[in-house]
Amino acid sequence: MQKVTCSVEALEEMADTLWYVRLKPEVPVDFLPGQYLLVVMAEDDKRPFSIANTMNDEGVLELHIGATPDNTYAMQVLKRMQDQGQIEVQLPAGKAHLREDSHHPVILMAGGTGFAYTRSILQQMLADGLRQPVFLYWGVRHEDHLYADQEMKAWAAEHKELTYVPVLQNSEHWQGRTGLVHEAIMEDFPSLSGYDVYIAGRFEMAGVAREAFKEKGIEPDQLFGDAYEFI
Repeated sequence: MQKVTCSVEALEEMADTLWYVRLKPEVPVDFLPGQYLLVVMAEDDKRPFSIANTMNDEGVLELHIGATPDNTYAMQVLKRMQDQGQIEVQLPAGKAHLREDSHHPVILMAGGTGFAYTRSILQQMLADGLRQPVFLYWGVRHEDHLYADQEMKAWAAEHKELTYVPVLQNSEHWQGRTGLVHEAIMEDFPSLSGYDVYIAGRFEMAGVAREAFKEKGIEPDQLFGDAYEFI
């Protein structure tokens, strides 16, 4: 992997406890849609964050970081970025990147800021021209955590092959889908045979989804998620 120092071009709170970060590497970097980087806090302390965009002419890296006050793992990273104005990263990492040679219909499933992973993949598919149906399911606890809701609605309105389904766990006034995001997919698809499914979110969510999707006929080599390297 390549190690590079990045200047912090933007660090903005998108919603309560959710941060947008834009980094500018000092030299050009390469990565595939759906890969992640490691923030180097120390040689024995490297913290993974999904890259939320694709490679572009500006050469920037976008991150979406969830950081509550009790989450020192992420808060320490944000504080170093704020204090120093730069950060060292290693990349690319991750095997669950977009399979651009596949023509299967695609389901992207995100939990919370796992949306960053699915956004990178979707952005590349849109740039290439959608050749197959794509369904993006985004599960969050609260409505204000759908920080890219307007962007997703605009993309779905522009591309007839794209379906966007936000799913909330907790809401009294929400008129859309509620419950757990993997269960929404289970309800909508009688079978997952023949689909490429990409998953990002908490390890517990990824593990539950894997077992549930097996019952729907998912082929193991068409289920992608970096969590599966560890669970």
